[in-house]
Amino acid sequence: MEEEIVNKGYLDNLGLVELMVLPFYIFIVFTIAYAHQRKNIGFNPSYTYFARGVLAKLVGGTVFCLIYVYYYKGGDTFSYFESARSFCLLLKNHPYSFWDAFTGSNSMDNYFLFDNTTGYPLGNIYFENRGFFMIHMVVPFVLLGFNSYLISSLLLSVASFVGIWRMYQVLVRYYPSLYRPLALGFIFLPTAIFWGSGILKDTFTLSGFCWFVSSIEMVFISKKKIFRNAIIAFVSGCIVLFIKPYIIMACIPGLIVWLFHERVRKIKNNLWRNLSLPFIFMMSLAIGASIMSFLGDKLDKFALTKVLDTASVAQRDLKDESYHGNSFDIGNYDASLAGITSKFPVATIAGLFRPFVWEAKNFVMVLSGLENLILLYLFLYPIYKIGPRKIMRILFNQPLLLFLFTYSILFAFSIGISTSNFGALIRFKIAFAPFMVAMLLVLYNNKKLHLHLPRIPQQKTKKHF
Repeated sequence: MEEEIVNKGYLDNLGLVELMVLPFYIFIVFTIAYAHQRKNIGFNPSYTYFARGVLAKLVGGTVFCLIYVYYYKGGDTFSYFESARSFCLLLKNHPYSFWDAFTGSNSMDNYFLFDNTTGYPLGNIYFENRGFFMIHMVVPFVLLGFNSYLISSLLLSVASFVGIWRMYQVLVRYYPSLYRPLALGFIFLPTAIFWGSGILKDTFTLSGFCWFVSSIEMVFISKKKIFRNAIIAFVSGCIVLFIKPYIIMACIPGLIVWLFHERVRKIKNNLWRNLSLPFIFMMSLAIGASIMSFLGDKLDKFALTKVLDTASVAQRDLKDESYHGNSFDIGNYDASLAGITSKFPVATIAGLFRPFVWEAKNFVMVLSGLENLILLYLFLYPIYKIGPRKIMRILFNQPLLLFLFTYSILFAFSIGISTSNFGALIRFKIAFAPFMVAMLLVLYNNKKLHLHLPRIPQQKTKKHF
């Protein structure tokens, strides 16, 4: 007699065994993290936050699972898990077929390698290229989590923390006196902890982007372990590019300015140094456009020739009434450069600070609204206390801050112009929010820094992620 189909596309509840194992699992992981913290804290005081950061990710992952299982009762996270679990059961029941399905294409022939004993990957995930790629990314965690949704999610949350910690260490090397506020803003940002700790695209892209930026810095600026970090930058960049290419698109201009700016700052003549900045900015835009053009078809709807239409269509689709009022409207615009740029102020403000507290429709949106209120305060305070002119001088004297600012603004604009649903907006924001908060915290604490000096030398630490 054939067994019942394993996956249904959603989970009714978490298993009793999962819930019983959870405290033991958290204790073991936290103990290992604390031992690693004690081993390194003597060389680097920022390790004070390592074990707490791991614990925050574990708690965030647990809360994420509980809310999605018992409150939302559905979503992409289940689709990715169920599809990946079918692959894991295929490995158990038909190992040779697993190799063909896992290394082959998402064709119908490979789809029929699955049967009722393994369950079938969900069609809307399996037959979509980015969804199929996500299955491959999730499978190792489901294997290590013994096909448990909760344990697999927590394994992923801990693994994703490594990339976030690595980027935090880059920030600490530049601003060692601010390791406490930077930890609060970059590691413990509530939205990033929640949406970046589950089986979602956002978890992979946030951690992958942190790996990418930190590795680029190590290769071109710090010049540490160049070959190893070049490989890491390439692999992590490809992962982010394949899942959410617009993240890479938003970071390229600021990244190029950052890398070139470090060399410009070594020019002793003030006149030549100031004249070179506009040239670098224009060159960065040209290089960025060339890279996007070279990638071409690999970006699909996010290709340079299609991105304006994609933004316009996505924005209209997300206004649909099926979102039950959880939408906002920045007004209609045509899919032209002039039409898109005309919405820059309102779209950027939406990407940065919405939903506002009074727009919240549920508990998750209320928390996001409160977080956005704090972000708005951090944004306005330096403008009031320091002044726009001095802020711009600080940014242009600190290329890392200029990168964080440029990337955050461009990304906020991109999601504000293409998203009209608050739920999607909250999730998309985690790709830039920690970077934005880190930049604002540096400006907020600017009196503690000597911002006119060259980049602060790297601390000597025993280990680096």
